Order: sequence, then C-alpha cells, then structure tokens
Amino acid sequence: EATPGSYAGFESTVRRQWLKELGVKMVHIDPYYNHTAAFLGGKWLAPRPDYGNAMALAIAFVWITEDLYDKEYVAERTVGFGKWRDYILGKEDGIPKTPEWQEKETNVPARDVRALAREWGSKKTYLAAGGSGNNLGGACRCATGIEWARSLVCLMAMQGIGKPGTNMGNMVTGTPVDHHFFFPGYAEGGISGDLEGTALAVNMYQRMPQLPTINTVMQRIPRQRLPEAILEGHCEGYPTNPKTIEGQFFKFSYPAPGNAKIRMYYKYGGSFIGTMGESNRFVKSYRTDKLQFVVNQAIWMEGETKFADIVLPACTNFERWDIGEACSAGGYVQHSFNKMNSRVIHIQHKCIEPLGESKSDYQIFLELSKRLGLGAYYSEGMTEFDWCKRLFDATDLPKVTSWEKFLKKGYYVVPPPKEEMRTPCAFRWFAEGRAKDVPEAAPLPSDYTEEFRVGLQTQSGKIEFESSSLKRFDLNDPQRPAISKYIPSWEGHHATKLYEKYPLQLISPHPRFSFHTQADGKDGFMNDVKDHRVLIDGYYYWIVRINTRDAQERGIEMHDLVKIFNDRGAVVCAAQVTERVPSGTVHSYEGSAIYDPLGEPGESVDRGGCINNLTSSRNIIEKSHSTASNSCLVQIEKWKGDRDLR
Repeated sequence: EATPGSYAGFESTVRRQWLKELGVKMVHIDPYYNHTAAFLGGKWLAPRPDYGNAMALAIAFVWITEDLYDKEYVAERTVGFGKWRDYILGKEDGIPKTPEWQEKETNVPARDVRALAREWGSKKTYLAAGGSGNNLGGACRCATGIEWARSLVCLMAMQGIGKPGTNMGNMVTGTPVDHHFFFPGYAEGGISGDLEGTALAVNMYQRMPQLPTINTVMQRIPRQRLPEAILEGHCEGYPTNPKTIEGQFFKFSYPAPGNAKIRMYYKYGGSFIGTMGESNRFVKSYRTDKLQFVVNQAIWMEGETKFADIVLPACTNFERWDIGEACSAGGYVQHSFNKMNSRVIHIQHKCIEPLGESKSDYQIFLELSKRLGLGAYYSEGMTEFDWCKRLFDATDLPKVTSWEKFLKKGYYVVPPPKEEMRTPCAFRWFAEGRAKDVPEAAPLPSDYTEEFRVGLQTQSGKIEFESSSLKRFDLNDPQRPAISKYIPSWEGHHATKLYEKYPLQLISPHPRFSFHTQADGKDGFMNDVKDHRVLIDGYYYWIVRINTRDAQERGIEMHDLVKIFNDRGAVVCAAQVTERVPSGTVHSYEGSAIYDPLGEPGESVDRGGCINNLTSSRNIIEKSHSTASNSCLVQIEKWKGDRDLR
C-alpha cells in the first residue's frame, strides 16, 4: 500500500485483503511499519536499514542446523549449495551466521529470527518481496542490496520454490489476466525508441512497419553519472544491460572514442533533482560554464526547469491525444499489466486545446524536426490522432472491437481467460522438471544451457547458490562474490567516524500518494493529504518520520520544522513523531517535485523536500550501475531558520 505497484494504484489491495480474511499469518520485515503492515496486521520485524541480509543468512543457519529445508529439491534443482552451507556454518570465515550474530547487526532479537525460521521452514510460505515484480524493491537499493536479493532466492530454493504453496513475488503482480492479448507497453516499440535505439523493436517491427529510425550515436551516459560527465568531462562504469549476462560486464567510458563531449542538455519529463541520488550534483552541473546550453521541455515550472536557458512548455494529457494500457511498462517490465485486476486499454481523448503557448511533446519534436529538414521523416505525415489509430491497428484490438466503438467508449477491458487457459504458476514447471510453459518477452535459444525452454537461463540451467558467471568473470571480486555473503554497509553503523557524526539512517522509498515527482506540488489537492505534505505558516512542507525517543533527545515535537543534513546537503521538513520507525531510523519519501533552495542553489538548505539531496550517488558496487539511496546517514535538529547546509 505504501508504494502502489508503480503504476497500478491500489488494485492489489483487495487481493491482500482476501488473505487477511482467510486468516493467513503474515510477518512484515521492514524498517518502517508501512501501510501494508498496518492494514493487514501480523508480526513486524524492523531490522536496521541495509542489514537485512544478516537476517536472511541467520534463517538459513537455523534451517541447516535443524534440518528444515528440502534436501531433495536442493540436490536436484540447484548447484553450489555445499559452498554456501559451509559459509553459513562459519567454516570459511570462522563466524557461524547464527540468529545471535545477526542480532548485533540488525537489532532484531535472535529469538524472533529463530522463531520465524522454524515456522517458515515447517509451513508452505509465500515470500512477498519488493513492490514491482520480482525486482525486490527498495531493500535492494542499498549498499548490501545485491547480496540480500541473492540470499532471498537461496532461501526460496531451500524451501522448493515452485512447489504448491511455495513461491515468491510481491502480492502486487500475478493476476490471471490474458497475457497473450497483444498491446505494446510504453517502451516496447511503436513511436518510442528510447530503449532499443529504434522504434521497430521486437513485435512492432512486423506489426507496425514504419520508416526506419535508428539512433546511430551509441555513446551512452547513465543518468546517475550525468553530473560527473558534465562537471568533470569524464565518467565510466558498467551500464545496465538486461539482454545478456555478458552485457553486465561491459565497461563504458565517456567520452567514447570519436564522440563529442556534452555541450547542450535537452531535458524533458520529471525532475532528476527529486529522484536521483546526491541531487545537488545536478544543480551544480546545470550552472557550470562547462555546459553551454540547457533546454527543458516540461509542463510545470518546478524542479530543474528553472535552470534552463529555454523552457519549451508542454501541454498536459488533457490537451492531446494518446493511446495506452494501464500499468503496462512493456520493454522495461514485461507483463507489468498483471498488477491490475483487469487489463484496461484506453484512448486518451483530447479534451481542450493546449493552453497558452504549450504544445504536446509530439508537436514540439515535430516542429524541431521540421527545422532540421526531417519533419516528414519524423511524422510520416501523421498527426497524434493518426498515430493512435495506427497503433490500434497494430494490436489485437481490431479482432475484438472496431476503432469507432473503441473511440466512442474510450476503453476496452480485455476479458480474463477461462480457468483452464490461464497462464501457469511461475516456477511450477521448474519444480516439476518440465519445459518452461510461462510467457516470456523474447526467449532466445542462446539463453538456455540445454534445450530451448529446458531449465533456467543460468549457465547451469539450475538455481545457483554459487554463481557460474561470477566465477568466470572475477572469482576474487570482494564486492560481488560467487556466493551470497554478508558484506557490511559502507554507510551504516560500521562506518564508525561517519556514524558518530550522523547517527540516524534515512530510508527514502517511493511515495505512497504521488509517483516520483508526478502529482506532487503543482498547487494540487495532493498537497493537502496529511501524510504527504503539511501546511505550516502558509508553506507545504515534506514530511520526515522520526522515532519518539530520537525526537525527545532533540527536543522535536509533532510538526516541528527540522533540518535533515549530512555532508551532501540539507533539507527542511515537517517532523512526524511516530513509533512506526525504530530508534536510529528515519523515514521520508523520495520524489519531491519542488526544489526550493533558501540561498545559493546547490549550496544551501532546500525547503521543498528533495530528500535525494542527502542520498548517495555511489553505485552499490563499482562494477554495476545501481543506486544505493537507502544507505544514507543523517543528523536531524530543529530548524532555526538558517540557510547553511550544515
């Protein structure tokens, strides 16, 4: 409920309510007593942020020493268990990963972890981790997130993932909708080519032939590294490549050989200042003389729009035509529409003409392409309305309705398949040793070790406690070992000097009511939602949640204005004093659309609520492109009206 399935609103709430009504026992593991836990009830365990992997390893210790795991499944469906078992038992480093050991790391009582392990190991259990598919959510976005995610997979393998009653997901996805009815997601081709460098990707290559539009410039800069590229003139790293294992280890450098450095930055969409780590870097990169020109194409005058040399006003969705499916991020998250209780495809009617000088994004790009002599090539002579019709024709919609009926009604609900035709349960095929029978985006024969669709797409075809690919890449990489290990956070209580200076650990998950910067600010009703912003002296302040004891030690009371700060920045928020976070942890959502520095931008306190001024820009590990925003130490004090960062 706190992070509503990215795009799905609260559709999955009813399914969780059914579990509650059926009397299913629930345990919630989260540093914040989130709204899902409050709604469903059950046991709440609150580990220190960034140290959940210690708890996972301790659970495995109990299962191994008390014989509470599926030995037959582990023997037949996995590889490398012996290596991980020896590590858990302390044979490798001399430290058995007992519940008592994890208590020193997580602050969760050993008795609770031992009780959880015993109950989990003796009952069919579903592991609901994260807020979007199986990507394991915000707990993955910390210094130890990779190892935590790997350990959860290992735990489920020990219990026989895929067997009836034993599986993992998140209780958001997985509705029995029709996965075979074709309608593309927003990054799956069509008029958008941002993911593949072409609008002719995958299905749309044949379904909607169009003039070839291939981006020949292959220089890429991950957005988290964009400030370094501008300010320092150089950056390097390992960008995300979900297509191949090998692609995960391909190093990029900027500027790429034969390519130019950045001289102009053209930005459209939501604010990076509200959503990216250590976001004062973005402020400084906008203002440097090394960047000659900035264009910002936006609906709202907020966030970084104010730093642009030219602002191109874009209209809202009420002022343009569009077509799409609710909650469908195809191309990024395959079948993400199954967060919804029904697949709903809709036509976005243009209600009014664009206000003022604003234009639709499509029209802005068309006007620019005309001036470059590419107008006809870009538009193919079609309006936005024409493109909507063309996309309609390229999908399965014409098989079930006419364009006229669809246009008049405004939406189409894809009927669910008959029960015998529903998509099979994930991993059941694997547990039973059959060929894969669940829908995939584009399975390639080269992804499989054995025959096509036989086994997993690991190099062994099985669940790997010891990773074959990591052994081949770098067996001695301390940041990414071949087996999941406990690695202390580089910004937590083990960082002694930093921890003494900043003794509170900040977590900043996605907001409950807005989506990143969308719907926040803008003089909208969302500002008056009491758990979103608080109106104090005529200004809507972002909220930070602080434990009662920590607040008392600092003389902070409910809705006092406080300054949250560290070496990266400072933000003024309204305090919400609560027992929903343990002492030592503070909670504030990311995604403020408002950046309101009280002095020199990038060098002064922000009162808009851009919590990401405080979070780290460091990758989880050096050889990846990943964000560790929940590894963030801060201090909090009552705000005295000062404008200095510290």
